[in-house]
Amino acid sequence: PDGLPWGAAVLALGIAVETAYAARTGAAESGPALPGGFTGGSLGVLVGWVLTAIGLALAGPALTHLSGRLLQAVRPGALRLLAGRVLMEEATRIGRPLGVVCAVASGAYAMTVLPAGTRSGIGPLTALGALLVAGCAVATLLTTAAEARNARAGVTQALLRIGAPAGPLRTAAALRAGALLVVLAPLTWVIAQLAALPLAR
Repeated sequence: PDGLPWGAAVLALGIAVETAYAARTGAAESGPALPGGFTGGSLGVLVGWVLTAIGLALAGPALTHLSGRLLQAVRPGALRLLAGRVLMEEATRIGRPLGVVCAVASGAYAMTVLPAGTRSGIGPLTALGALLVAGCAVATLLTTAAEARNARAGVTQALLRIGAPAGPLRTAAALRAGALLVVLAPLTWVIAQLAALPLAR
């Protein structure tokens, strides 16, 4: 997948927009407030968040492909080769939903680490909307993962018919999940920290 340069560019643009608009105190105060009562919020910060989410969605397939390559690096065994190859083949299918989930997670984390004075409180409608967005993102990812599993069900059944044990197949699935966690969790944390900086000023 070749979406990493575009994703990185849109992601950097989103963070730059957040920082630039938050630095303009007058613009932040005169612009429409963000949902949840953020006192330092502005339309520019909201646009920056949207661009950040789009950037992560664009970069998701490339990051998933990179996770598969990392699994196969440095003298891999059969399980790592199998897990890495599956990740690389499914990168386009599951990458974008993974990117969206990372964007939602980074936004949620950014809101939790903000100082108490930065927002006046989150109302029930805002909380409901946030839960709805997060639920839709996770449901889309789970649906895509189920579709990917069904797509390779024929290969899995063929391996089981020729006597391949089920244990290594489950281990390969755990390796795929671990590789994605190692690559995406630090990235999500860094983006959450960068997203929270403008609002914490």
